[in-house]
Formats: sequence, structure tokens, C-alpha cells
Amino acid sequence: MPQIWILPDDLGARVRKGTSLLKGAELAGVEIMHSCGGIGACTSCRVLILDGREHLTPIGSAEEEQLTESGILDSHRLACQASVLGDVIIERPKWRSSPNGTVTGG
Repeated sequence: MPQIWILPDDLGARVRKGTSLLKGAELAGVEIMHSCGGIGACTSCRVLILDGREHLTPIGSAEEEQLTESGILDSHRLACQASVLGDVIIERPKWRSSPNGTVTGG
């Protein structure tokens, strides 16, 4: 079974082939924000692919459009759309809460 490793949490999980990065992170105990409910309509679940990009399912047109508009197509994938075929290492966004309760990326 492939392994997904998530930074900066330094946590990982073994997952079945075809498991989304979003679900794999959840299984590892890591929450990745996904504002659109995991349908690939935003980029809140974007993750930086550090290693194993070739071990992810091919990028679809909707995901490609979202990542291209954000200027991160070559480095990131949407965790809700990319599924694991082999070992991968990702870095999730470093979200934090502001004093007024809103969440911002960093």
C-alpha cells in the first residue's frame, strides 16, 4: 500500500491506491481545509508536492484550470482531486486563525 507523508505535521499513513490526498491526510490525522466541499471548485486544499508527483493520478481539466489561475500548476495539486498511486510527500498550507476568527493561509 502506498504511503502519504504530510509536512509540516510530520505525519503519514498507508492508504489504498486511489485514495485522494485529502482522505489520506485525514487518515493520517491531518486536517486540510477544503472550502468547496472537495469538488475541486477552489484551491483551499492545494498542497505542495515535494516528492512522488509521478505517483498521483493525472490532473483533470477543472483542477488544471484552478491551479493555472493561481499560478501554481507546476508545484501543487488539489488534495480533493489528486489520488495516490504510490508513495508521496506533500506539504499542506499553514493555516492560522486571526484574532477576529477568520482563517488565513501562510
